[in-house]
Amino acid sequence: MKKIIVSTLSVISLASMLQAESLSDGSIGFIGIEVGNTQLKGARYMNIYDGDTYNAFYEGSGVDIGLKLGAQNEEWRTTLALNYYDNEDEDQNYEKASIMIDYFLANSETSGMNIKPYIGVNIGYMGYEATFIDESDLVYGGQVGIVLNTAMIDFDLSYRYSLFNGEQADTMGTIMFGANYLF
Repeated sequence: MKKIIVSTLSVISLASMLQAESLSDGSIGFIGIEVGNTQLKGARYMNIYDGDTYNAFYEGSGVDIGLKLGAQNEEWRTTLALNYYDNEDEDQNYEKASIMIDYFLANSETSGMNIKPYIGVNIGYMGYEATFIDESDLVYGGQVGIVLNTAMIDFDLSYRYSLFNGEQADTMGTIMFGANYLF
């Protein structure tokens, strides 16, 4: 099953990046970083020395950092993102690889800066860990945000909501700020 999911994500990633590049001669690539605050509902033991303290949907929060690579044109953006979340105080950790496809709703220019609100979907694969818990499965969801574009840099502010398909984690809501270098 894991091989099928990884293969499917690879094909979707390649097809969506080719689709973004083929939609317009004006498509450009980008590489970026992002940082945000994640609210994560995931299983954990409140006291690792007492098995009766298992909490199936403990809600923790912490810093999520990520790297992005993608392509975009005037209407669409396709991104491959790798994210990492590690909250040692609340004993929760994840590594996530996802593909995001965003549609720019509008494009308005103000003082030499383009403002582009967007809406999008994401799908990926995530590994969730806590003490005595280790599970990997499909993750999917959506995002909304706004991009402020200068000549060579996109500044991106977004809210991303994702659902984990496994049994040990449930949902993630993340407010992200990112910067993409356009090439």
